[in-house]
Amino acid sequence: MMPRLLVFSLLFATSLLPSPGQVLAKTDAPSRPSEKSWTIAIIPDTQYYVRDREDAKLFTELTKWLTDNQQTYNIRLALHVGDIVDANDEDQWKRAKSSLSLLDGKMPYILAVGNHDLGKNSSDRSTLLNDYFSLRDNPLNEEIFGGSFEEGKLENAYYHFQHGDRDYLIFSLEFGPRKEVVAWANQVASQHRDQSFILLTHEFIDQESTLFSEDQRPRHTTPTTKNSPYSYGIAKEENVHCGEELWEALVSKHSNFEFVFNGHYKAFRKVDSHSDEVEMVRELAATHRSDNYPDGRKVHQMLFNAQWAPRGEKAGVRLLEFLPDGKTVKAWTVSPYLARAADDPASAWATGSNLQFTLTLPPPVGQ
Repeated sequence: MMPRLLVFSLLFATSLLPSPGQVLAKTDAPSRPSEKSWTIAIIPDTQYYVRDREDAKLFTELTKWLTDNQQTYNIRLALHVGDIVDANDEDQWKRAKSSLSLLDGKMPYILAVGNHDLGKNSSDRSTLLNDYFSLRDNPLNEEIFGGSFEEGKLENAYYHFQHGDRDYLIFSLEFGPRKEVVAWANQVASQHRDQSFILLTHEFIDQESTLFSEDQRPRHTTPTTKNSPYSYGIAKEENVHCGEELWEALVSKHSNFEFVFNGHYKAFRKVDSHSDEVEMVRELAATHRSDNYPDGRKVHQMLFNAQWAPRGEKAGVRLLEFLPDGKTVKAWTVSPYLARAADDPASAWATGSNLQFTLTLPPPVGQ
């Protein structure tokens, strides 16, 4: 059982997980309030979708849905939160490559590295990611690439993405980033103070902490959080960062950050209201929080992981719709599987406080 976490500085957040059976509801598919809206898609952990050929169809269905609906929702970018595969082996990377290649030439996408993308049980940081994915695969990825911590490797990299009035520098950092990686990211951030930032990393906030926090809001993970980077072999020399450490060492230092996206964690609920015992819920794991910087700017942080939802039926992909007012973002959650297979396709659009919500962005940096 996870210990109660310390209450960290937090000014605003919403984080209650919908109870089982309430994740999906019949509702109209979202209609954009203006043709000038544009969207970023968040792809959750896909590790269970590449275990065998049959389940790999779900991954392909997800990426095909993105391309089929790219014009409808003006999808400009896709971000994968990591755990692309379940085991770091050739067959699973081939399946992942096949599914993600549907995006090549159609939209840029950025991949984070999760614990399952590394050596067995994350005993080391070896990965086949760079054997199967390179910038040359997708010219749209080449266009936005800014640089990497190690030449020719994508585990730690940054990208320049601009659309509308938003000009983002996007960091993709490895699972439990090493100290030298965080130092590099700080250096890159200090050289781009005129841009807003997004951090894409596999581990940052969890859902279980909402059950033990007085305000029922998620916390940045600590070394004692179950399945934090400290639970794996890569931490043998204690050269890792969990969520709270990454917050302190990087995100809190730069008010340019507007978003942090992660996956990794399961959804839990208390066995009963009078007990601290918890049980896993085979549903979408989703929660979010927001923090204010001293200068008044705000950073929104989201956990989104669908791997335990049955065959992807109750989750699939998150859409972040940037409205034309330049400050409002609407979050939607849709299941490509249900969009095709359900009797009522509208049921593919999930509802709930962590599945459909609205955020307010600070002004673009420099304004």
